[in-house]
Amino acid sequence: MRFKLFVITLIFLAISVPGVFAETIVEKSFDLLREKPPQCSEQFDFVVVGDPQPSEPGEYSPLFFRMIDEWNTLNPSFVMSMGDLILGGAAEGLEPQWVEFEKFMSKLRVPFFPAPGNHDISDNASEEIYKTRIGPTCYAFSYGNARFIMLDSEEPGQVDTFSDVQIEWLKKELAKVKEKHLFLFFHKPYFIIPNQPGWSVVESLLQRFPSVVVFAGHDHRYLDVGKRGNIQYVISGGGGGPIRTDPEEGGFHHYLWVRVQGDEVKWSVIKPGSIETSEIVTQEKVEFRNKWKTAFQLPTVEWNWGSPIQIEVPMQITNPTSKLASVKIDWVIPPLWNVTASDKEIQLQGQQSISTTIKLSRTEGLPKLYPLPEAKVTISQQGHSPISLSVSLPIFPLISIPYMEQSPKIDGDLTEWANIPAYPVLYPIRFDPSQNTQDLQASCKYVWNKDGIFMAVEARDDEFYQPFAGDIVWCADNLELFLGDWHWSLSLTQHGPEVFLYIGPGREEETVNTVVPLAVVRKDPYTYYEFHFPPSELVPFQCGPGKKITFSVIVNDLDQSGVNPKRHWLEFMPDTGSGSDDFPRAILTLQPPQ
Repeated sequence: MRFKLFVITLIFLAISVPGVFAETIVEKSFDLLREKPPQCSEQFDFVVVGDPQPSEPGEYSPLFFRMIDEWNTLNPSFVMSMGDLILGGAAEGLEPQWVEFEKFMSKLRVPFFPAPGNHDISDNASEEIYKTRIGPTCYAFSYGNARFIMLDSEEPGQVDTFSDVQIEWLKKELAKVKEKHLFLFFHKPYFIIPNQPGWSVVESLLQRFPSVVVFAGHDHRYLDVGKRGNIQYVISGGGGGPIRTDPEEGGFHHYLWVRVQGDEVKWSVIKPGSIETSEIVTQEKVEFRNKWKTAFQLPTVEWNWGSPIQIEVPMQITNPTSKLASVKIDWVIPPLWNVTASDKEIQLQGQQSISTTIKLSRTEGLPKLYPLPEAKVTISQQGHSPISLSVSLPIFPLISIPYMEQSPKIDGDLTEWANIPAYPVLYPIRFDPSQNTQDLQASCKYVWNKDGIFMAVEARDDEFYQPFAGDIVWCADNLELFLGDWHWSLSLTQHGPEVFLYIGPGREEETVNTVVPLAVVRKDPYTYYEFHFPPSELVPFQCGPGKKITFSVIVNDLDQSGVNPKRHWLEFMPDTGSGSDDFPRAILTLQPPQ
């Protein structure tokens, strides 16, 4: 990455921009800012917001539009954003998304300064589009008694860190800072783990400044992370994107109203239509809640796919604090399940533990295991607000996958798979109210050998539609697959089969993968997927008899022929498509050679 430094100095405004493009959103915002100098350099307000991206193509949350209306009414000095402004995808599909976003933002009457998010930039081509339409990926400016610096956590080729070139640019920027307050903004919260290598270098550079606040997004929640030394850390990612966290842990839509007043920096958390204090979700509160999450110890139970469901689950409950606690347990029992459990209300002294056994059976409905019974827990303790938790039973289906000496040819012809057991994808999402899934049915097959794990998926779908490529292929017909620590998309795009990597250990996120062979064949009304994960794309998992790896898959479907087409999908395990990492997974166990 090459930076071209551009500096404008005015009485109230000093801007430093690496790479300047006329008529970008950032340039237009600087024009607005020049017309609106601070009335008092020691006092002003601004808004902070992150992650307004739509949950589906063209489906921005109405709450994001409500926020824009509120900002126009509240009239802050400017709005700072930590990125993820659009849904993203391959570069050739970004133009209409940016046109749509610019249309919405044209209604905002105050300056808008974004940093890029991973949905905005995923490769060199999308980075160039961002720079041309939105503005530079790194820049800085002064306003009042504060300096504002935007960093880029989405540099192509970088993994969980800033490049050396960007660090050198930051050092030069910090050398010029003379203001009382320093604010930094970027997308991914590298700082969430203390001493994280991707952040420690920057953190060391900030130690000499008396007042530093660092804002990041990416996690779709609000969290006052707290201070480390002189640096205050905040996550704000509730600008309209999907929420995946409990409200008690910051999972709600919001933006921040930040007030600079002399030596003080304070902020309020504003849910569209209501205002909360900055302490609504703090690191201390989340850590206290997380302590109680660990209080319920249940062993993992593996249920052999298709066998009768009669399970006993031992549970140990331990008060993780030194004070008396009241624990109330209410069971939510779905149809067809029977649950026998004691101890509905328990008094636990500090550090006290008790043990109990939960007996479960299901009268019918195999091979479907979910939804499982769930414990709703309320913890009351003096000096703390009551805590509400859901305790899920760790019961997972176990599937034995056979050894195949001769590796199947990856060509989309599943003749070689004729004698391999098929496992249906059972859980439908967003279908019609009667859950009529006749237009979409799917099943999976698995084999393994020394060359890795091989899979075949047969999807019966009356219409195939996939206009996308890159990281938004999940918006139309494709497979989204989770295998061990890896998260993939497998698609037949207009350019042919495409394997897209979302997450892989030690790999750059959101990149096209050329190592995993994939064949996709469409024979109406069926789509056949055949693919192979070699050992390099399974690490740290290693293939061997008796070894186990977690698994789930989503079969996505978007039919264009309907009056109001809307994506729906099948999940191998429930909640796989929720966007959260906290969903149950099947366990594949590798059979020894026969």
